[in-house]
Amino acid sequence: MFARWRSRRRPRKRDDRFDYSNYSLSSPLSDIKPYYDVIVIGSGYGGSIAASRCSRAGKKVCLFEKGREWWPGDFEEDVGAAKDMQMTYNSSDGECVQIGKPTNLYDIVVGPDVAVVQGVGLGGTSLINANVCLEADPRVFEDKAWPKALRDDIETLNSVDRKHFMAMMNPQEYPEAYPSLPKLDAMKEVAHGFVTDIEDLKVNDVFYKTPLYVNFKTTKSNVAGIPQPACNNCGNCVGGCNTGAKNTLNMNFLPDAHAHGARIFTEIQVNAVMRHDEGGNWVVFYQSLDQKKFEKKERIVKAHTVIFGAGSLGSTRILLNSASRGLSLSNQVGQRFTTNGDHLTFSYNGKKKIRPVGIKLEDLKSPTQGPGPCITSILDVRRKPNASLDDGYLLEDGTPPSSMDHIFKLLLKLNNGIDTTPNENEIAEFIRSITGKAYENTLTFLSMSHDSANGRIVQDQASGNVWVDYPGVGDEDNFQAIYEAARKAATTLEGELMANPFWNGVIPQLKNKKGIVTVHPLGGCGMGESGKTGVVDHTGAVFRGEGVGVYPNLLVVDGAVMPRSVGVNPTLTIGTIAERCVRLLADRNGWTINYESTKEIESSVKDKNKPGLRFTERMAGHLTVDGVDHPCEFVLTIVSNDVEHMLIVDNEHRAALHGTVSCKGLSEYPMTVSNGRFRLFRESDESPDIREMVYEMDLHDHEKTYHFRGIKIVDKNCFLEIGVGDTTTLAVTVRKPDDEGEHVGTGTLKIKLTDFLQQLTTLEVTQTDSHLEKAKWKIRFGRFFSGVLLDIYGTFNPSDLGVPFHHKNEPREQRQLNLGGTIPEVHRIQATDGVQLPLVRFQGGSKGPLLLLHGLGVSSRIFTLDTVDTNMVEFLVAKEFDVWVVDMRYSVMLPLHKEPGYIGDAAEKDLPPVVDYILEKTGHLDLELLAHCAGGVTAHASLLGGHLQGKIRCLVSSQAGFSLTVGAINCAKSRARLPTVLYGLGVQGITAYPDNPSAWNQRIVDFFVEKVATLTTNIREHCDSDVCHRVTFTYSLLWSHRNVNELTHDTLQEWNGFVHATRLKHYSLSMRKGRLVDKDGHDKYLPDFNSKHRLDSERYLAAIKHLDLPILYFSGAKNVCWDPETTLDSFKRCQEVNPNQHYERFEVENYMHLDCIMGSVAAQDVFPRFMPFLEQYAHPK
Repeated sequence: MFARWRSRRRPRKRDDRFDYSNYSLSSPLSDIKPYYDVIVIGSGYGGSIAASRCSRAGKKVCLFEKGREWWPGDFEEDVGAAKDMQMTYNSSDGECVQIGKPTNLYDIVVGPDVAVVQGVGLGGTSLINANVCLEADPRVFEDKAWPKALRDDIETLNSVDRKHFMAMMNPQEYPEAYPSLPKLDAMKEVAHGFVTDIEDLKVNDVFYKTPLYVNFKTTKSNVAGIPQPACNNCGNCVGGCNTGAKNTLNMNFLPDAHAHGARIFTEIQVNAVMRHDEGGNWVVFYQSLDQKKFEKKERIVKAHTVIFGAGSLGSTRILLNSASRGLSLSNQVGQRFTTNGDHLTFSYNGKKKIRPVGIKLEDLKSPTQGPGPCITSILDVRRKPNASLDDGYLLEDGTPPSSMDHIFKLLLKLNNGIDTTPNENEIAEFIRSITGKAYENTLTFLSMSHDSANGRIVQDQASGNVWVDYPGVGDEDNFQAIYEAARKAATTLEGELMANPFWNGVIPQLKNKKGIVTVHPLGGCGMGESGKTGVVDHTGAVFRGEGVGVYPNLLVVDGAVMPRSVGVNPTLTIGTIAERCVRLLADRNGWTINYESTKEIESSVKDKNKPGLRFTERMAGHLTVDGVDHPCEFVLTIVSNDVEHMLIVDNEHRAALHGTVSCKGLSEYPMTVSNGRFRLFRESDESPDIREMVYEMDLHDHEKTYHFRGIKIVDKNCFLEIGVGDTTTLAVTVRKPDDEGEHVGTGTLKIKLTDFLQQLTTLEVTQTDSHLEKAKWKIRFGRFFSGVLLDIYGTFNPSDLGVPFHHKNEPREQRQLNLGGTIPEVHRIQATDGVQLPLVRFQGGSKGPLLLLHGLGVSSRIFTLDTVDTNMVEFLVAKEFDVWVVDMRYSVMLPLHKEPGYIGDAAEKDLPPVVDYILEKTGHLDLELLAHCAGGVTAHASLLGGHLQGKIRCLVSSQAGFSLTVGAINCAKSRARLPTVLYGLGVQGITAYPDNPSAWNQRIVDFFVEKVATLTTNIREHCDSDVCHRVTFTYSLLWSHRNVNELTHDTLQEWNGFVHATRLKHYSLSMRKGRLVDKDGHDKYLPDFNSKHRLDSERYLAAIKHLDLPILYFSGAKNVCWDPETTLDSFKRCQEVNPNQHYERFEVENYMHLDCIMGSVAAQDVFPRFMPFLEQYAHPK
């Protein structure tokens, strides 16, 4: 059994003593069994406790978590964290919209009056909470909203159950020995201001440090055997702890559950539970979220006991779904939702420096520099004399994470605050505001209180998503009281009072309603005496309808069971109640929970993973059952945790598999696969010349169980033909589950080649972040699988990358290239860092050799388009040139184009070995080079860097040079640092069409795309192509539409694709500098470029001497991407340093940029203009 590897982020600085990069608690989905004693849904406080305690009772436990697995080092610490966000909201037309992946960490659910922020991942909201451990006011449990049985059991709850919870969580106050914190001093001063007017109340009565689930001492082994360093005061608790000091649930209860035998599965969404009355078990309906290429059918797993721990919204959603499928539940499901009186306010531009946000680990030199844990102290107004329960509230200091730094600054700048000290200290406040110190003197307040719990969790019937309906919540008295308390605190600090914009921003003012943001959603499945007043009883057991009877072994144990607000950070309350519910469950079932066990996690949890493999496939056909043919289909995901062992060591080439099989002859429902085994081309027992591809698995639904076996017999002599024919056929037999089980049905399943190509897009190498490792094992697997198949359709094919062949466009028949009998030769070149580059030779004659370099965001296909009558390669081959076309690492044909990169990468690592290879193959000493746009910049960088000395006979540079001047729009974008901004918003780059058009950050891009494209096309010409608009947004308008024929324009998506933001950032930096610079802005290539005395600079002259070779520059006269001044200045500078060399330049009237290459009549208007130059140097002298 192997742990399920989580997708790693790029390496990030973490505590040097403890590296969690190989830790994993979750298992692959192929390990899910058909039945468990206990299934726990969700891994927040309630779910994690339930999994731990039930496994300690010796039960066979399975935990399902919707999100991914996160460990210290995985969390983004800058604005890039935005890409880990998901949001659900109601659109203006009433549709409930979800954007972002459902497995993303930061889950924001926005309703008309309440926005909920919660964590999604293994550990639930503990991953992003503030770690605070506070006791609820004892009067909370006197409320008759709680069942009497619980009210009568408070003593046991606060002793036995509390003890069990606290022993695992180990809360501690911020130590006196730790560095002093400005915000602690500020909070103490606030406390002084509060008690001044209150008789018999002292500062220490209301001000104290909050106990925190944080380690302040390094331990090599905690209660679960996990090492943890001491807190370093970075302040990034609610962004995700990258040090490991925070006691998130994957540091205690979850590894404890794992150590005691629980199996944990991530990226699973549970949809519903139903009672299987005949077996007395529960059926859990779920879907895997690990891939989206194929529609996933719902799967099932059965259990004796099901425990909900999915949180207020999550558990309620599943119960609402279950009720819609027929499970009789209380009408109170979704009712009594409470925000826990959460409220967020700020004191801005106060008199003291606070350290307002967290600090990235790479910038943190010492704990003395940090702001401290997110929350460290409290102003507890519950202790005010004669205060009623509902009048009580808390005011805690808060520190947003470093990932919110820029957003926080913007929020404070745009928000209108209230000057709490008018006409006082005006000059000092003004100076702080213009020097940036206003932000540094900002303190965040997080408050908790008691609302009326009159909210309701509502489900959208179309999408199944839930949101909170709570009209008028912001007008309740408790929030106004908190606001006034925050005003008083801000007055003490001489700051401006600012409320969160959801409560007091422009939109709430326009709507005349005050919204609330809660990070502590409670209720929805509240406790009650019966189904008339609650959803569960005092033990968490779910009521059958409206009566007092409960379902056996169906529990809710998370924050959803709270029937009212608790008025504090609720983790301790949730934890102790969950402990009680599980303790009573064990008592009812005769289980014994071994609280004294000291098992620690297995060493395998920490083992370094080897590269694995995963892909999903669908096959369809028929199955004959009882003489009747039935349609049959499976969708299976094949998983290997060690691809090297699978392909090289294991003669059976085994892997696991999971998924569903659908056939009405077997079941009315899709049948869930378990115990799936896959063998890829094992040697047949009958003959070594026969190979077998074998699928074996067990199938089950609510009642039936079968064994499925599919086999493809492959003759070794036709081994290389696999997948190349129209179909691949699998012979299938289905029998009863026992070893001698009779056959139930036989049939065949087939996969068409088009479906197979789609399956290739799901192929991924897992358990490594190295793109070289991924490429290596992808190629090895492909070659093992089908010999030449992947060479044709795989690594260098756009369908594998999902770029040039957009799913919305129908396949078309392409014309054959007119090459006069020349047969293209495909070569593979290895760059200096091991990257594989495809190089194609079109040997039209003896002239040259001539190498063509393409631009950014496209591929070499711009030279071989079949949508024009004569493309550049056809033109040059007809002129008898020996043409070579290479795809550089930034080509959309290569996987590497989606990785970060810079101009120098291709210039230093790709182009020199390509040139050397061509010279070696042709026997020439030098070659001709024709480079377009970014290809021209790359060529100049390589020449100026001295990498091609004496190897280039002549250069034709289209549109670009080394002096870089851009059009007005590109100039504005570069000055606004647009690539940097988009990258910060989680946009990794820009593509010709969005990979995820519903993502919030993609919508931002789409907004700008439409604005820029509309402006551009309205000025020049009309165009309705989304791809054309996105290309225009990225580079400015690249072609005059009159120069591009309809077919080329309609197929832009075939050869335009993604460009990574880091490359755009490098080009943007060079644009601002006006010349080619390295990625850090240094004059690596052209020192003293802007000097008035450059001709006296030896360094500058030496650089330009590298360009002492024949060069022809040309530009489209109407180019608005690179202004024609780019080639003009490059041309002039070459002439002034090398006056005796042959330089030429021309402009093409009525052409812009890329239309000089792919224009419908470029072969008549453009190519003949540079042909005399190429002909002059067609043969070496």
